[in-house]
Amino acid sequence: MDTTFFIVWGLMLAFNGALMHGLGWAAEKSSLAKYRIRTPKTYQIPPLRKWLNITLNGLFSLCIFGAFFWFLGDAYIYQGLPGPAGFIGETLGVLLLYDFMYYFLHRFMHHKLVLHYVHRTHHMVRFPTAPESIYLHPAENFAGLGLLLLAVVILGPVSATSFLIVFFVHAVINVLVHCNLVIPHPAFRLLNFWTSKHDIHHNRMNYNYASIFPFWDQAFGTDK
Repeated sequence: MDTTFFIVWGLMLAFNGALMHGLGWAAEKSSLAKYRIRTPKTYQIPPLRKWLNITLNGLFSLCIFGAFFWFLGDAYIYQGLPGPAGFIGETLGVLLLYDFMYYFLHRFMHHKLVLHYVHRTHHMVRFPTAPESIYLHPAENFAGLGLLLLAVVILGPVSATSFLIVFFVHAVINVLVHCNLVIPHPAFRLLNFWTSKHDIHHNRMNYNYASIFPFWDQAFGTDK
């Protein structure tokens, strides 16, 4: 991996952070707040505790990716561009495999003991906004990102371009599904689909475990 890779990755991180905080502001303080799906009457989490968790999880995520790049990057990420079919196969393959594995991880997170000690942290925010997408127990953060990198290892090596696109799609969708906004315009149909599905999950908890692709829930009877 060369310097260009890390510059682009850094720009993606900056964009994702700006998107996260921009959507959080939109849901709470802008004129778009009227399109918020649900607004809690009271907040369970003190602001300082929330932002400390979010900040530490962001730093922990950087450490996870940094360790992967240092120890496994050269083995599973190659320079150069694949052909169109190779690029589509790498990016779509990794995202599909990740989401398939994540579906079962997420269901496991709702096992009584795991929910109590780990996943409960995330569900303390019942109606989350975008910044709270990474309000997590560190074990859940590690497991989720670990599955994404495991998908790269299983299907890799992948091109640097494919890896960056996979990272960008994964990061952005994780923010979008938590934004808690449904905007009544056809241009936002996909966003509204994701946010509505995830709102049902946070409200009822036993549906809609998949992160990106809805057909895993449809296949295993947890779609709502």
